[in-house]
Amino acid sequence: MKKVILGVVSLAFVAVVFMSFQKEDESQTRTIVNNMLTAIRTYKGAKFTMGNNERIVGVKGLRGGNIYTKVQVSPLKVYMKMVTDPNKDTEILYVPTERDGKALIKPGNLFFNVKLSPFNGQVTKEQHHSPVSAGFGLVVKIMDAAVKRADAEKKFDEVFKYVGDVTYQNKSCYKVVIEDPTWAITTYKAGKGENMYSVSQKLLIPEYSLTELNGVKNFEEDLSGRTLKVPTSYAKKTVFYIDKSNNFPIFQEMSDDKGVFERYEFSNLILNPTFAADEFTENFKGYGF
Repeated sequence: MKKVILGVVSLAFVAVVFMSFQKEDESQTRTIVNNMLTAIRTYKGAKFTMGNNERIVGVKGLRGGNIYTKVQVSPLKVYMKMVTDPNKDTEILYVPTERDGKALIKPGNLFFNVKLSPFNGQVTKEQHHSPVSAGFGLVVKIMDAAVKRADAEKKFDEVFKYVGDVTYQNKSCYKVVIEDPTWAITTYKAGKGENMYSVSQKLLIPEYSLTELNGVKNFEEDLSGRTLKVPTSYAKKTVFYIDKSNNFPIFQEMSDDKGVFERYEFSNLILNPTFAADEFTENFKGYGF
């Protein structure tokens, strides 16, 4: 009888230990995600080189290049320079309060500057995002919405999973995988004056999905009254590598039902640099404007 009791006690102990570790793992996942969101919410600016690889309609595989970027969060100021072809050496300077809200652009193959809306088709041609979205702010919006949806269904630890550590760019990173079991294609009727950017911001979905699913040609196309096919969330699956030293997602990969449609990699990331007084002007030393 004593052996039976001891056996039952042992099984109970194992169950308690297992549940304890399981709870700890779940808590760790949420802590990692919360720390990432807090880090992004509180950063003031950054310098980095972004490797962007995106799915383009009519192009096999992913396509992209490297973009050197400087971002001041508030008030927003953005400088970008294309490091690789096809638009190598093209520079973009965007300060919303200047030039009537237009971006100053120095095409890499020309000797003069042009001023265009940051949503203009020439600026966003075969790009998933406009200069307005430079930095990490969009990640917070998308992740906040995902956390709220998961918490509402009490399924945070089914949707968000810390699956171990990886070494990326010689940095120790948390690997977090987010899988949305409710991801699907639905419809949305655009209101008066809505365009690709406003719809994507309202629904927190990729601008690119509006192009792929509906043939929308550019960010400024008037979508008033159109019934659009749209995904129910930004991605069916997302993979983050989160740098343990600063809690920033330096690798981001998003997939839908067809596979990976966006992959962004951030190297030489410098957080909260001290920008010179003229760093976001066309006269800053080293710029080609």
